[in-house]
Amino acid sequence: MRRIHSPSINCHSHRFIQQRRMTGTTLLELMVTLSIAAILLSIAVPSFQTFTRTNRIAAVTNELSSALQFARSEAMTRGKTVTVCKSNDVTDSTPTCSTTGVNWQDGWVVFVDNDGDGAFDTGDTPLRVGQPANSDVVITGNSVFVNRVSFNSRGEEASAGKIYISIASEKRCIVLNRIGRLRIDSGTDCT
Repeated sequence: MRRIHSPSINCHSHRFIQQRRMTGTTLLELMVTLSIAAILLSIAVPSFQTFTRTNRIAAVTNELSSALQFARSEAMTRGKTVTVCKSNDVTDSTPTCSTTGVNWQDGWVVFVDNDGDGAFDTGDTPLRVGQPANSDVVITGNSVFVNRVSFNSRGEEASAGKIYISIASEKRCIVLNRIGRLRIDSGTDCT
């Protein structure tokens, strides 16, 4: 008995082999995919950097404004002057206020200022310390808040002023009025 090969079986096997060979990717397809990925990354990376900067400046601004609001609240609650001053030794057991060679971004101390001199002295009660974690943050006070902000027992600050916060091109500022209320501005409002 002779075996007869059916052409349909051979065609089917041949198609199967061709389909199997065509499932891989070619070098051209890989190059096109990589080119598209590179273009998308070149668009996404700057946007991600801006997003990251915006989140970091918001976090630092919120941390400092929270310290100021806490100081005002404590001043009214305790019926005493509470001061927030810049400090570069916030990790010490007794941090000090610094007026030269220190910036707000180095850290700050919130304390009950029993003698009202704006300096952390013996007998003053420390309440909270803060220190931004970002090395690229710059925080400066205008002429009123160069070194400290003090709230009296009614929660008032003697003068209105601003504290400026910036990371690269991102800018925020904390604006304090004389009755001790604060608001946060950004961009061109921080001039």
